[in-house]
Amino acid sequence: MSTTFWFYLYACFISVLAVYLPEHNCHSYFTYETMELEKTYIGVFTAHKSLLTSFYWEAEFSARGSIDQVDYLNPYPDNQECFKNIKRGNRAQMFVSFQNITSELPKLISFKLNGETLCSNEKYPPLSITTRVARRMAVDEIPIALTFRKRF
Repeated sequence: MSTTFWFYLYACFISVLAVYLPEHNCHSYFTYETMELEKTYIGVFTAHKSLLTSFYWEAEFSARGSIDQVDYLNPYPDNQECFKNIKRGNRAQMFVSFQNITSELPKLISFKLNGETLCSNEKYPPLSITTRVARRMAVDEIPIALTFRKRF
């Protein structure tokens, strides 16, 4: 078989397996990433400034359909590294993981930190679901904070 055939076959498989990352207009404070050898999709939030000592993170996501796919907020990449990064003067980061993803990740429609809206977007029209996640945390609580997970 020709090289062209294999190229087009490969391109078809890639396009079928790709997960759509929705536009969120929040590139300074949010990004979609993967972890666990690209098996798990996550959304990483970054504070708008460093030297904060307490945080109230709030985010809303919109997803097509009726299935909640957004897990709880947790320190990124883990409690210890998050704490060390903040103590070094870096901006704090939190993340959510997305579950049961088939073709499209939930779209970030609102992100607030300590009551300040950092970005917002329109939610998907019906049939869609909106999921809100929030977490309050002080810097000194991060190393001993519990990691929360939903049972999907």
